[in-house]
Amino acid sequence: MSTNRTDDRREMLRVSGAAVVAAGLMSTSLLQPKEAGAARAKAPHWVMIMDLRRCMGCRACTVACKAEYDVPLGAFKTVVKQVVTGKYPDTRRTTIPRRCNHCEGTEKVGKMTVPPCVKVCPEYPKDRRVFITPEGKKIRYRGGATYKRPDGLILLDNDSCTGCGKCIDACPYGARTFNKRKAAGKDKSKHAIVKCTSCVHRLDEGVTPACVNTCAAGARIFGDLNDPDSEVARLAREFKLLENRDKTTMKPEAKTMPNIFYIDPDGVLADYSFDEKDKLAEYRDIVE
Repeated sequence: MSTNRTDDRREMLRVSGAAVVAAGLMSTSLLQPKEAGAARAKAPHWVMIMDLRRCMGCRACTVACKAEYDVPLGAFKTVVKQVVTGKYPDTRRTTIPRRCNHCEGTEKVGKMTVPPCVKVCPEYPKDRRVFITPEGKKIRYRGGATYKRPDGLILLDNDSCTGCGKCIDACPYGARTFNKRKAAGKDKSKHAIVKCTSCVHRLDEGVTPACVNTCAAGARIFGDLNDPDSEVARLAREFKLLENRDKTTMKPEAKTMPNIFYIDPDGVLADYSFDEKDKLAEYRDIVE
């Protein structure tokens, strides 16, 4: 049995080294006290809100993610895409930041509602785990090569991964890919999987994800939706993000219930699309 201090975190600490982590903590922002307080009562519901009114397309988030995780060449955990609308000369360019949506999902495996990437994983559900809130409350759940934590994070356990790639195919957003510098834990002839973990190693220490911390424009807002006083809860109410998921989330027709929401007053999200066959190619950050 293991706790919510996942293998992702242990791997991150090993790769980056304690000195780098310490340096990062010195310059990072902490979760708001109210958010931390809500987490004590029950598992948080972590969400991220992308405010398209503020995103400048600087890609500091992409760089911060690469630095935080040593993401391999050619792979990305977060990207910034561009959408051009209108007709020359009256055109407009808007940037859309993307990352794993950490979807709620709509299908049940046991008592847990999971997204497609977890549902198809042949190594889920496996070992029994315990999520411990800051107050000490224990919430039991099941691990796997890909699994969902009680706080909504969709995480990886490479020790259990066979490198089959079914989760890559199942993700409608292209947010997963192979890590060509690392072997799968259960089959060394296959590659491991890489995707955004919402900086779980930082969250477990009460620190915001690296992409949020580095966003000078404040376009990325992260917090606990279960806390009615959190900024994300306030923004969700103000912009009716939950009620209008068909306009505030990526690719709503996939019906995965994303936990990444967009403040998009100009409806730019509706103009952004990508071919399902090219979803992995689309999930690369290329400056145009």
